[in-house]
Amino acid sequence: MAVQVCGHIYKCYSVAAQFEECRENIVELPNIIRDLCRVLYYGKKIPRMATLAVECVSSFAVDYFLQTHMFHAGVLWHLLGYLFNYDYTLEESGIHKCEDTNQQEVANSLAKLSLVSLSRLGGYILEEDGPPENPTVRKSLAAMLTPYIASKLSKTTPTEVLKLLNSNSENPYLIWNNGTRAELLEFLEIQQESIIKRGDCDKSFGAEFVFSEHGKELIVGEIFVRVYNEQPTFPLEFPKAFAASLLDYIGSQAQYLHTLMAITQTGKVESDQHGERLRWVEMALEALRNVIKNNPGSETECMGHFKLIFSLLRVHGAGKVQQLSLEVVNIVTSNQECVSNIAESLVLSNLLPLLHSLPSSRQLVLETLYALTSNTKIIKEAMAKGALIYLLDMFCNSTHPQVRSQTAELFAKMTSDKLIGPKVRLTLMKFLPGVFMDAMRDNSEAAVHIFEGTHENPELIWNDNSREKVSTTVREMMLEHFRQQRDNPDVNWKLPKEFTVAYGSAQGELSVGGVFLRIFIAQPGWVLRKPREFLVSLFEKLTELLGKNNPNNETLETVTTATVCLFSTQTQLADQVPPLGHLPKILQALNHKNNTIPKSSIRIIHALSDNEICVRAMASLETIGPLMTGMKVRSDMAGLACEALNRMFQKEQTDLVAQALRVELVPYLLRLLEGIGLETLDNPAATKAQIVKALKSMTRSLQYGEQVNEILSRSNIWSAFKDQKHDLFISESQTAGYLTGPGVAGYLTAGTTSTVMPVVPPPVDSENGDLG
Repeated sequence: MAVQVCGHIYKCYSVAAQFEECRENIVELPNIIRDLCRVLYYGKKIPRMATLAVECVSSFAVDYFLQTHMFHAGVLWHLLGYLFNYDYTLEESGIHKCEDTNQQEVANSLAKLSLVSLSRLGGYILEEDGPPENPTVRKSLAAMLTPYIASKLSKTTPTEVLKLLNSNSENPYLIWNNGTRAELLEFLEIQQESIIKRGDCDKSFGAEFVFSEHGKELIVGEIFVRVYNEQPTFPLEFPKAFAASLLDYIGSQAQYLHTLMAITQTGKVESDQHGERLRWVEMALEALRNVIKNNPGSETECMGHFKLIFSLLRVHGAGKVQQLSLEVVNIVTSNQECVSNIAESLVLSNLLPLLHSLPSSRQLVLETLYALTSNTKIIKEAMAKGALIYLLDMFCNSTHPQVRSQTAELFAKMTSDKLIGPKVRLTLMKFLPGVFMDAMRDNSEAAVHIFEGTHENPELIWNDNSREKVSTTVREMMLEHFRQQRDNPDVNWKLPKEFTVAYGSAQGELSVGGVFLRIFIAQPGWVLRKPREFLVSLFEKLTELLGKNNPNNETLETVTTATVCLFSTQTQLADQVPPLGHLPKILQALNHKNNTIPKSSIRIIHALSDNEICVRAMASLETIGPLMTGMKVRSDMAGLACEALNRMFQKEQTDLVAQALRVELVPYLLRLLEGIGLETLDNPAATKAQIVKALKSMTRSLQYGEQVNEILSRSNIWSAFKDQKHDLFISESQTAGYLTGPGVAGYLTAGTTSTVMPVVPPPVDSENGDLG
């Protein structure tokens, strides 16, 4: 009877709670709520009555003041206790259930109603005219049910929440097992007894309750960091918020780590003494790495925090902190916004020393730098902070092939930058020959093999002494800079202006455009990496020497011979000479008072005379007069000059014939045919043959041929030569006799690959044929 009376009373209260005036009266009668809690306490043995009381709590929860009164009366202790009588196996069994005959079904139903009441008390149910939100209740529920389960009260069905509460689970949001349930139930029973029998209970009403198992865990942003690191692919609801929380936590611990470094004389963190705190920082960094790695877009949360993250790279002695910080930096470099923010932060001085101080992470540092150097501002900062000396040490002295190869790739990327790249290359060339930079660009592994090999070719002289000198110099400079940077991160690295590593094997060698001329002359067939650049440098050097009054004869001879060799093996390069603008200076040098200079000019003109573009350019300049002057000054070069004239006139340039008539070249050549001026030549017959062919070519000029013939007809010597065959006097395989090197033979030639005359027999010369 008493149970039925109580049941009917609470049904009345539930209905009355729908009216505002009734609710106001209930608030003024505190005994109603106190008695309601007593019924909930004793209702554990009478579940049907407890059910009606729980429904009454749900009805009262529509009013904020009633929520608060019930909360202070300890209603949570009772409602939470009912949740753990739920058996989800009965719910999932699929069998027919009836509350009249199944006590567990009654308990399950009471658990569901209790969960709904709790949801309404905290204002979790989102509906129009629903219960108001109650922050105080929510705080207590989050502490006792965990924030993860409490958050599910608003968006998950009661059966799912109850199943979660009554089963074991371990994920980044929840550690829930038999131990946590038992601990909470024990706490609830103590509070129930206390509030009913003594009228007092926990002052915070459970808001400060902490599970002993959770107290040992690092919890950041309501996530168990250890568990998350074990399950990094677990889908997070708000990954960006978690990343931000982790950064805040790391920031709160960073000062501790740096202070500890400053206090500790060795600069090392004593992990025994501060083990747990250091371990939690490591866990937070690992979680930050995982959340960025598995949740694209969350890396942007690091923007504005890069000074913090990079500062942890300086915690020497805490290797794992450094390693994990580096991994975080490495992952965020895939985002260009982050790279730009790193560039603005000016933090590379924290990263670069790891190449020396953290050997196990060198490859990761190099990978990170490779990604960062897509930003020009970072390359500029890297230059200032000594990146090149650290990287040179890796390339020259590392024993790990992959590290050296990665370093070469990084050098190649840095040198390819349009703004800073040339400066990087110039600095590297203070330590290594230019061929290394080109090799790095083409094949990083090949660059390492070249460094370790011994070479003597036109572009590289490199041996054990060179390698040892460079490696030692680089190591000493790197260690010195590392010591300075460790003590002062703001220190900059600069090379002395006149600094250069003298490669012992290359001392005394004449080098132009990165090519050693002595070896190039000996190996003219060598395939140059940059033939056009070599051509430009060679002509600049040549014209510089030709413009001097007393140039070094040996240097001039070497440069001239190298130029001739270049055109002998790469004839197509001659096409590029006229645009360079050096031809006027070469022709002008034919008039030089120092007789070594006209000799060089004649040899260059001879080398260019077989190229139609060059001949066309010379036809537009005063060429014949200066060449005659040079021939008179250097009669020993008459043979080479005559062959050059023959080649030029065969190109049928009318302007050249006009020049020849103007400077009276024809009479001069006829005197040479008489033998006057050829006394110093070894093979005057060959020279005469060239003169005859040159004169005959001139007679074919449509505009001036008749004038040439007229002059020739007045010559007695011409009649003796004009019908003779001269081909046998001219060598087919030709290179000037003073050139040395493979495949070099003959006298009047431009090189082994140049054929002056056709291999088929020539037609019989006749007067008519000569006249065209």
